[in-house]
Amino acid sequence: MPRLQPLLAAVVTTWGLAGAPAEARTPLQAARQAFEAELGRQCSARHLENMTAGDLEGLMEAFEARFTPSQMRQVQDAVGLRCARIEAGLTCGNNASLEVYRRQGQLRPFVRLACASGWSCKGFADCAKTGR
Repeated sequence: MPRLQPLLAAVVTTWGLAGAPAEARTPLQAARQAFEAELGRQCSARHLENMTAGDLEGLMEAFEARFTPSQMRQVQDAVGLRCARIEAGLTCGNNASLEVYRRQGQLRPFVRLACASGWSCKGFADCAKTGR
């Protein structure tokens, strides 16, 4: 029975933390958490945190069309730095872009655009563009 005590303690601790948001361990996680928090403030009923990486990338491309060459270079450099040396999909690039948006003070305007885009989600990857 003594060997089960550490296991029981781990299970109880895990259950106790299940409802709490995990603390960000990397800059990319922190950027994603900031993005989701801003979505919660601006348009929580749309549940845009459930968008696919491809749909989110489409919104990012539209948003970045307004960027200066310097701002675009910062985004490209961040994606290259964070994602080039690992096998990564769109999620890595999206989160690296969110990190740059946050540093540039562009996260709120990006979320504003996302909220006004007409997208709405019922669940994970169950999203549709319904119009503006």
